[in-house]
Amino acid sequence: MIGVLYEELYDKSYMVPGKFKMFRCNRCGLDFINPIMNEKELGKYYPEDEYYSFYDYNKLALVYHKVSALYHSKKNFFVSILLKPFSSLLYTYKLGKGKSILEIGCGNGMMLEIYRSYGLKTSGLEPYGPELTKRETNLGILRKNIKDVQYPENNFDYIVMKEVLEHVPDQESVLKKCLKWLNPGGRLIITVPNTDSLWRRIYGKNWFGYDVPRHIYNYSPKNISILLKKIGFKINNIRVYDTPYMIDGSMKFERVDRTGKKEHRVIFSNFSKIILVPISLLVNYFKKGSLMEIECVK
Repeated sequence: MIGVLYEELYDKSYMVPGKFKMFRCNRCGLDFINPIMNEKELGKYYPEDEYYSFYDYNKLALVYHKVSALYHSKKNFFVSILLKPFSSLLYTYKLGKGKSILEIGCGNGMMLEIYRSYGLKTSGLEPYGPELTKRETNLGILRKNIKDVQYPENNFDYIVMKEVLEHVPDQESVLKKCLKWLNPGGRLIITVPNTDSLWRRIYGKNWFGYDVPRHIYNYSPKNISILLKKIGFKINNIRVYDTPYMIDGSMKFERVDRTGKKEHRVIFSNFSKIILVPISLLVNYFKKGSLMEIECVK
């Protein structure tokens, strides 16, 4: 029921030593790496001096998230009309003054800061990274693993995991905690790479969505639905979409695999992400993007 998909895989982002295989479950299509490491072993693949989510905001990423939140706030009719053609590229923001939100895997708190600016009560969990800053502490961020945290039951209106679940060794334990912590009718919003995507088919082992070995489990709409229903969530919507960094990252990984060089003046730059926008829009039209956003309700 399980077969080897790829062999001799390695870390193409930070070149931390290690070799891995990727397997596929022939029944449900789940792709996963082996060996599966625990949190302590995984820690070395999130180098504090390099890992992108620990440090200053990427200016383009910050603009992207601010624009996404503005679009979903519906505060400005003309902005909503202007952004409508690009809405398939935008991250979904659940906004509501006074609502409580927990972001698991929140990095340096960029998204939480945006949520706070719209009046939400914020909390965050990020197990890896340097010592918390005062700004991060004020946003409610804890430098703890989810297994070591005990929030009260029925405590949050929203829980967000943006490209986080695929990093977690014990998937079911984390999702059960989310179910416990959400208020009745509360929403869990998960974004994960989509193995049914066009770019996964084209780039194969160099698809950016695999990001070996940080991405332990890799899902399709079918098998993520099976997992979430098993935990007890009701799925409201699954949105398949693409963003330019998934194309750009795949080109980067292919170049690393071919030349061994990580850096390039254009590939994986903000400039390349901007010029790739039309391609992502076209991929979104055919619903073959490298990401999927799942909204569930307790």
